Amino acid sequence: MRGYWHFPAIAAVLAILYHLLAVKWLLLLFAIWLIWLKLLKKMNATVWLITLFSFLIFLYIIPVVPSTVFEESSIEAELTGKIEGEVKLSSKQIQFTINPSHSSVKLLVTYFPEKDENFRVLPLEHSLFHGSQCMMYQSIEIPPSSTNPAQFDFRQFLLQKQITHQIVLKDFNHIQCTSSEKGILPLLYKLRTDLLHRMEAAWSEDTAPWINAIVFGDTSAMEESVTELFQRFGLSHIIAISGTHVTLVIAFLYLILVKGNIITKEKTQLFLMIFLPVYSVLAGANPPVLRAASMMVIVLVLQKYRWKLPYSDLLCIVFMCFILWDPYIIYHVGFQFSFAVTFAILLSQEWISKSNSPLWKVFQVSFVAQMAILPLQIYYFNIFHPLSILMNLVVIPYFTLFVIPLMYVFTVLHFLPDNILLLLDKVFVFMHKGMLLFIELVDEKLFPPIYLDKFSLFSVIIYFACFFLFMKYVEQKQEKLAWLMGILFIFPILMTAGKPYFQGEGIVTMFDMGQGDAILVEAAKREAVIMIDAGAAFRFEDMEPTRGVYKNIIRAYFHQRGINELDAIIISHDDVDHFGSIRFILEEVKVKEVIVSLYFDTALLKEFQEIQPSVKITQVEAGDLLNFNDAISLSVLAPDIDKGNANDNSLVLYTNLGLRWLFTGDISKEIEERIIREYPGLQVDILKVAHHGSKTSTGEVFIEAIQPRAALISAGRNNRYNHPSGEVLEVLEDNQVQVYRTDEHGAIQFFYTDEGGTFSTFLP
Repeated sequence: MRGYWHFPAIAAVLAILYHLLAVKWLLLLFAIWLIWLKLLKKMNATVWLITLFSFLIFLYIIPVVPSTVFEESSIEAELTGKIEGEVKLSSKQIQFTINPSHSSVKLLVTYFPEKDENFRVLPLEHSLFHGSQCMMYQSIEIPPSSTNPAQFDFRQFLLQKQITHQIVLKDFNHIQCTSSEKGILPLLYKLRTDLLHRMEAAWSEDTAPWINAIVFGDTSAMEESVTELFQRFGLSHIIAISGTHVTLVIAFLYLILVKGNIITKEKTQLFLMIFLPVYSVLAGANPPVLRAASMMVIVLVLQKYRWKLPYSDLLCIVFMCFILWDPYIIYHVGFQFSFAVTFAILLSQEWISKSNSPLWKVFQVSFVAQMAILPLQIYYFNIFHPLSILMNLVVIPYFTLFVIPLMYVFTVLHFLPDNILLLLDKVFVFMHKGMLLFIELVDEKLFPPIYLDKFSLFSVIIYFACFFLFMKYVEQKQEKLAWLMGILFIFPILMTAGKPYFQGEGIVTMFDMGQGDAILVEAAKREAVIMIDAGAAFRFEDMEPTRGVYKNIIRAYFHQRGINELDAIIISHDDVDHFGSIRFILEEVKVKEVIVSLYFDTALLKEFQEIQPSVKITQVEAGDLLNFNDAISLSVLAPDIDKGNANDNSLVLYTNLGLRWLFTGDISKEIEERIIREYPGLQVDILKVAHHGSKTSTGEVFIEAIQPRAALISAGRNNRYNHPSGEVLEVLEDNQVQVYRTDEHGAIQFFYTDEGGTFSTFLP
């Protein structure tokens, strides 16, 4: 089998893709490939049978995670079980996984210390470790799933880790754990936790997160803005510990032990065989670390016994062993990225080895790595940065030669006197902040990232086929053919990015953001994009909006649809559940105009202008007409006078988006009746129900006058106001109005053309 292990590995990949994509023609493709290998390529019978056997085995063992359907349920129950894996401890969150006794399912236990007034500090001698036996009486819940397009599906994420339920602790005293299990694994997890805390105590809050991320794979303390910055440039692998880090650790230890004449080369190899598995656990036991460590241990064993095995064979064997050990690992993003990059670099080894320039080699490796995972990066993050390869040329050498080695040195030196640590800390922070500032400037001033929807399966096949041929022609120095393939493998990116600009139908999306309004209108062919309200959840103690709705719902959808500019944001009135996300949008998205009524809070308008000075502020009143590139036109029906009440001062907008729409903000019955008096004969097909379905709005007189065919209600599940009111629902039902509710249907979308349109709900 030597030199042929890539065949059973390819068979395993085809089996995985068949399960994940549910594409039946992959079976036919595999059968044709097998016949071709046997009849035309005259493959060895043993290799052929092992390839077939590999496909059947992986077809059988690969788990299919079901698509989640939104449902809510919880039960109170007494639970006993063992903690499995790492316990994540921080001042903001304590989280671990419980494996209940006599059950195959797992539960995620989460506790937020900041929300518990009785919680002080977790004692150093606690019992939250791998193997600890825990008992609690708690409400066991089904984790929440996504209810909006592009929103992260937390339930699906947990199901991919075999976690089916969760417990959110309100009081930490309701759980009792005892650390009883002995062995190397609990000891290593305890040591990892202790080392993380030691780094936080020894180094500043600027340095400690980098040490814990690079040395121990813990990014929990890393600033979100930094994580997102590196993600945009495809540099996440530098923050999250990967094979590069393991290689540097090996080189570092080899240099000290062998070149320093401390022990012999043979004993160093033996030490590394023991140290690397230990370090894998200390570094978080993530797939990229496990891959690099396991491959290096096998290489050392092969060298010791003078056995020869090509690196490609080794990678394929380790790949299949990982899946056989834990089939659910195929869903881990780090596993997918790590093996895709390593395999691509191995295939390109001959091309890379011909170069004599170290800088050019860095470019070659960076190029191959970025292109190999591009469809995956777009699938998970909806992002491609044109400067990512060039940025890698600068950032990778800086981290490889300076930051990563220094973080390991800092880990070893953390016991030194405080004055020495302070000096080292200040030098590092000064240099490192300069590099981060450089990356931020490139991000802000030069080419912006391209946000786009994930590739279709056909586009992925075209992309990889052309990329493979491109690399082949480059290696063979057939420049014209290489240029042609280079253009062709970029073509799927351009087509996916340009798809919204050729789309012949417009889309109205009412997001499910709980108790609030956020509506996006996209005209056909991207001729105009506007938002009508963009609310947010808020803290009840100070009524300040939180970033969650924008980040997880609105921004996620913007990225998927490739929206980086809005023609306008129209804010109906100055309640947080209607404007709370505006400031976050203005921080990240180019907005041409913010449109409000004459009676909107001027302090808020000043704040918006400070965030984005170029934005135009427009105040409108009844009788005004809003036109956006002749693609979207809205008539303002109200307000015409100051009602002295934010809800009644809501902008009321009338438009034709395939059908006739009326957007009503939070107006009351009094304003509704005033509108039908001032606009007799007003005809409405689709009504955005006012005030989330409150009984103060949507009067019977109003509904009978405008006679809508459909009504949209934005309301939070189990909200404290009991919206929508039964009285309102009864009025709508009596008038044969089709009702769409975000609390029942999730996000609601309307796809329209000039002739009409159709509704689609995210939840069935």
